[in-house]
Amino acid sequence: MNDKPLNEQAIRAILAQLPDPETGHKLNPDKQVDAIAIHDDGVRCAVRLTTHSWPVKDEFAKSVSDAITSQFPGVRNVEVDIELLERATPRKGTVGLRAKSIIAVGSGKGGVGKSTVATSLALTLDKLGCKVGLLDADVYGPSVPHLLGLEGRIEIYDGKMQPVRFHEIPVMSMGFLVKPDEAVVWRGPMLHGSISQLLRDTDWGDLDYLIVDMPPGTGDVALSLSQLLPMTGSVIVRRGPG
Repeated sequence: MNDKPLNEQAIRAILAQLPDPETGHKLNPDKQVDAIAIHDDGVRCAVRLTTHSWPVKDEFAKSVSDAITSQFPGVRNVEVDIELLERATPRKGTVGLRAKSIIAVGSGKGGVGKSTVATSLALTLDKLGCKVGLLDADVYGPSVPHLLGLEGRIEIYDGKMQPVRFHEIPVMSMGFLVKPDEAVVWRGPMLHGSISQLLRDTDWGDLDYLIVDMPPGTGDVALSLSQLLPMTGSVIVRRGPG
């Protein structure tokens, strides 16, 4: 049993020990802990997180509630409001890309639904409230434009290629740069340069996540991307039995 009185200071001390789901560091009580209200046997508090953490905000809200009730068993009702914390502009990567996390979606061979998984992942993160970009790096068979029903040619503004948008999601694909009946036969340096240009010269804006639809296998594009981008994680898609 906690002998400390239930007050705002005690609640703030508990919240200050919780890790921010994005950085892993303890919450900044001045910037991330907002209003706290105590009434009868309940507590209501507001915590600010960046949109990068939106997929786990419900889980985080439960961890806040559990932390409070574990210290004050008499508290029967905890309401946690997750509010937006505006993050400082992310540091630019080696190609000028401002993205907090980069997730590659690959497969050992084509025809297993890799592009569908990549597109679905981007759409889901966008629906959860994250700032998401989608790069179709499958230069030999770009199918993301078809999956999203997108078409058109890329425009240049202030020296940057303007991605085609699917609602709020910026999408870039080789399918926007070549004619439908043209085949891409680049290899080696030419291919590396084209991928670098798609990343460096596209006006992506500030992103929480960049989803990269990789070409199947482990060829030139995979090697180029591994050199250009610090990958946060990867998803490997394979066809199940049957």
